[in-house]
Amino acid sequence: MKTVYLAAASMLAITTAPAHAQDAASAVAAESSGGLEDIVVTAQRREENLQRVPVAVTAMTAAALDNARITNVNNLSGYAPNVQISNQGQQSTPTIQIRGIQSGTSDNAVDPKVGIYLDGVYIGRSVGAIFDLADLERVEMLRGPQGTLFGRNSTGGAISLISAAPTGEFGISQQLSYGNYNAFRSRTIVNLPQFGPLSLKVSYLHDQMEGDTRNLLGGKKIDLSLRQPGFGTLTYANRLGEKNVDAVQVAARIDASDNLKIDYRFDYTDSNTVGRATQLLGPTGDGTGALAGAILQFQGAVPLGGGVIYPGTGGITNLGKSQLDAVANASSNEHVVTQGHNLAIAWDVDDVLTVKTITAYRKFKQDPYIYDLGSTGGLRFSAAQLGAVLAAGQDPAAIAGVFAGANQPGPNDSLFTLLTSRSTRQKQFSQEVQFIFNWDRFDLTSGVFYFHENSPATSVLGIFQPVVNGVVVPTALDNVFGSGVTATRAVNDSIAGYGQLTWHATDQIDVAFGARYTIDDRATSLFSVAGAAGSTLVPGQTYKTSYEKLNYTGILTYRPNDDVTTYAKIATGYVAGGILGAIPYDPESLTSYEVGVKSKMFDNRVRANLSAFYSDYKDLQIQTFVGGVQRFENAGKARIWGIEGEFQAAPIDGLTIDANFGYTNFKYKEYMQGGVNVADRVNVTYTPKWTARLGGQYDFPEFANGGNFFINVDSRYRSAVPMTAFPTNNPVVDALLVTKKYVLADARAGVASLPISGTAIGISGWVKNIFNVDRATFGPTAVNQVIVPDRGRTYGIDLSVKF
Repeated sequence: MKTVYLAAASMLAITTAPAHAQDAASAVAAESSGGLEDIVVTAQRREENLQRVPVAVTAMTAAALDNARITNVNNLSGYAPNVQISNQGQQSTPTIQIRGIQSGTSDNAVDPKVGIYLDGVYIGRSVGAIFDLADLERVEMLRGPQGTLFGRNSTGGAISLISAAPTGEFGISQQLSYGNYNAFRSRTIVNLPQFGPLSLKVSYLHDQMEGDTRNLLGGKKIDLSLRQPGFGTLTYANRLGEKNVDAVQVAARIDASDNLKIDYRFDYTDSNTVGRATQLLGPTGDGTGALAGAILQFQGAVPLGGGVIYPGTGGITNLGKSQLDAVANASSNEHVVTQGHNLAIAWDVDDVLTVKTITAYRKFKQDPYIYDLGSTGGLRFSAAQLGAVLAAGQDPAAIAGVFAGANQPGPNDSLFTLLTSRSTRQKQFSQEVQFIFNWDRFDLTSGVFYFHENSPATSVLGIFQPVVNGVVVPTALDNVFGSGVTATRAVNDSIAGYGQLTWHATDQIDVAFGARYTIDDRATSLFSVAGAAGSTLVPGQTYKTSYEKLNYTGILTYRPNDDVTTYAKIATGYVAGGILGAIPYDPESLTSYEVGVKSKMFDNRVRANLSAFYSDYKDLQIQTFVGGVQRFENAGKARIWGIEGEFQAAPIDGLTIDANFGYTNFKYKEYMQGGVNVADRVNVTYTPKWTARLGGQYDFPEFANGGNFFINVDSRYRSAVPMTAFPTNNPVVDALLVTKKYVLADARAGVASLPISGTAIGISGWVKNIFNVDRATFGPTAVNQVIVPDRGRTYGIDLSVKF
């Protein structure tokens, strides 16, 4: 805590230094004076200059997003300090970490800890939150709890996506891109001329890329109908990590009068993706892992004395830390369709009051898919081999009866140490009404919010699951390991009232206080539950629970002059509880203390922003795997502190430079496991202590006839971080379950806005991950220790035409 106070004192003493937000992109457009462009954000649910708002927010403009080739939430990782985004293998579900708070699970009963908003609409589930958008105006990444103005499920922060409004003037923009892995991307934006009060815009995006890992099981089929008739037969993908996405956006605006504006937006994304390749390191150190190790020995994948697994002749080729060109993964295509409707009305009643309403309906559908989370879909086995492993202390005759009649395994049948297959759907409706007052020395943002969702989900779990003649067969082992089908329906309602009042005490001092009162009603119907050891709930019933929470914010802002904003704030956040695996878990809460400085210098050619924060984290909701089954539990308490900095400069005409750094120190004060506090030996996963970014763009002088050459470079650093919470007691494997520190470097160069026959042409070449850094971003602990390597170097060319 002393470190935070010292950092705060240093910042307040250096008013020419620093605070939080800003356009983190490499290509921040310069104003005609040569300075940095001013950016307007809505981080406090009203339009304000980014440099004057007392919130840690990074904003990226449309130009910045294009230059960084950012098309969805996953691509934002590293563009703000202490913000890291990846996925847990499946490409449809983002894993977002902000200031040490990690959000991301595919389960319908678990709420995210970082809120994602599209045009002011809260996205209720992590699945489907990675929809590709064809036309964004701006992205805002808010760091720290946003429990007052944005609401529940934002203890880490919020990511707000703002799509571009129609211009009312005719225009067409076409972008085409081609790259390695047969990557092809096409984006079309058509603005129609205004017709009376109506302006209309239509956008279309197609984005496809081959997987970077060949699947040795590609084309084979697996029949899940004996487990779950609705799942039927799935086909293993030929390439792992591939995607094929189509997305449409429609935006309509009616300028009904000078003080009444109506906006309607529709978005639709049809996404076909295959999860990243999984690679096996070895079994876990618990009982199921010991059994997995014995089975692996039969396959010729023998754990040596040091614990390293080496490939043998049994069909397993998924072994190793470095990314492999080919693996045997039982993973199929994941098809997700997402769509949403948003009607927003803004009415300026008079000079004092503005009333806004946002009415939204969204839904997504995730078809059944299988993902080889245990990385053993290629295991071959025989009944004799399996029986020899399982029969210790049991009646061999009972093991022989596991496989009956036609279900006798053949020489090419397989055994999953962990099989997971899933299908989820969700429909949500939300209504928000805001009242924005501005009078004399007071500003008030207040409102009411209602949210309803209905989300059924079905998952198949198989632990030491045989697949006989291509069919997933129920066996006598189901009762031993808890294999089976989990089918649930989550129906959740939330209502809240909120307000934040700012008093402009003097021309230099603002005092703000806000509060939000939330009531959550949650109901989970359990139709069947697999792997429910430790459950206190009974399938076949609906369980209901309610939570009430008061969150608050207090902010003191001091501006010694027009170029410097300093602030100190306290803010709280809250994530609702729920039921997962037939086991209830409680809400979590966070209280954050923060100080910051935002400054601009030299006629707005330099911006320097710094902040320091300390967070008290209680009743942490932690994702764990027990015997291969995903659970959520309230582990205990933690404290988090850190510092952040963002810097931008336009030292000469045409050159912009931006940089950021972040430091996060996360420590568990209490982590209860089996009634024992193990805080002193648990790892803090996926939270690097240090993150940093350095990028820049130089726009060369214009050609005689218009247009110019440009070059853009960017680099992002992340320090080493463990991927598993608890050591495996195998030092060799533990050493592999760490993502080492790395730097990702990108570059882009080309010609922009070249006038040809009444059009503006752009052409550029780009490379991402220039040095082909090999890194794993996810390492689940579920029967086996597995890693998921991220994609290596990609490159290509872009062509754009505007007319």
